[in-house]
Amino acid sequence: MHKHIITLLCTLGVAISTPVMAKLKLRPDAPAQYVVKNGDTLWSISGKYLYSPWQWPQLWGSNRAQIQNPQKIYPGQVLSLRYVDGQPRLGFDNSGDIPTVKLQPRVRNMSSGYGINTVDVDFYRIFMQHPQVIDKEQTRKAPRLVGGPESRAIYSTGDRVYADRTLESGRYLVYRIEKNITDPDTHKYLGQMVRFSGEVATLAGKNSALAERSTSDAASLPKDEYYTRVNPLIKLPTRSAQPLVVTNAASEISKGDYLLKVTDEQDSFQMMPHAPNTQVKGKIISIMDGTQEAGTYQTITLNLGSNDGVDKGTVVSLYKKRRQFTAGISTDPKASRSIIRYLSIPAEEVGLALIYRVSDKLSSALIISASSPVKEGDMVMNPGHDLDDVTDNRSHVSNSSKDLR
Repeated sequence: MHKHIITLLCTLGVAISTPVMAKLKLRPDAPAQYVVKNGDTLWSISGKYLYSPWQWPQLWGSNRAQIQNPQKIYPGQVLSLRYVDGQPRLGFDNSGDIPTVKLQPRVRNMSSGYGINTVDVDFYRIFMQHPQVIDKEQTRKAPRLVGGPESRAIYSTGDRVYADRTLESGRYLVYRIEKNITDPDTHKYLGQMVRFSGEVATLAGKNSALAERSTSDAASLPKDEYYTRVNPLIKLPTRSAQPLVVTNAASEISKGDYLLKVTDEQDSFQMMPHAPNTQVKGKIISIMDGTQEAGTYQTITLNLGSNDGVDKGTVVSLYKKRRQFTAGISTDPKASRSIIRYLSIPAEEVGLALIYRVSDKLSSALIISASSPVKEGDMVMNPGHDLDDVTDNRSHVSNSSKDLR
């Protein structure tokens, strides 16, 4: 099997500020040509050209559709800086064949993709060691593990295990629910925090019982069910469990765990960093593993999701929330009463975070730079609001009956 090496580039050391869709500001030492090297990341190459690497799509001339299926860049290709209508644009210097690589059967490290990484971190380790966000509806419909080797409660690499329904062939992530998440301000249900524990892959098998069911049984049963008899008079609708093999156990895998299909579209680690497509405002609502503060390369949960206009690859800025304090008491001569005066210290921009997993109302993000630690409750907005005295008031919103199910 041949597949194109995938990717896009990036590294650290970025200036923290530039509003959404701001005019591109090239570095004075931006190279006219650059040869892509092994070990490059999209963040690192973007940083060679831009003060704000998340503006890479503008420099490349990509639209939103291309961001969803980003231009592939490979080691050995030559990037060339040109100007189109007075605006800088980066493109390939040659139109030679794109290199391909033959993949050998093996367990793939999901963080590496098939070439250059987005950022220089092990996303697979982060994904498996820290809780992630998921929609409750997705869990409600998810297949589950129903058994494995006899008398075993915990399954390990190499074990044969079984799911509760026939599955599309391929690889599946295994997860279990940790807790439901509510917004700290509105108290509205946002989603579920889950922990991924490993991977399984489907095994090919035969289903003679299904193939041999009668025409009348086939007409009265779902397409994956057949009848089994407990005695000559009683027959029960039955379906075959899906055989799988555990290919990787990062932590405990057990009966009842949920399965999530791994597809190229769901691969959270192949993305193009970009600024939000709209104005967003949210908060850090959780720091992974319950720590009080977080810094560079740590994972945080945000109360922003696809409903708010963010997606994989969105880069947001982190802000120390605005503070208010009493500035003194003054007397109103007309009303003969004292008035308490307040001063507000504006939000301070202290870091950048790359969103790598999104549900409707939540997202997981990786801090890619931070000038000071961040905490739960710190604000999340578009880059460019440093020293902006923004409000963070949010009203209570009742949960719907669907959220409470």
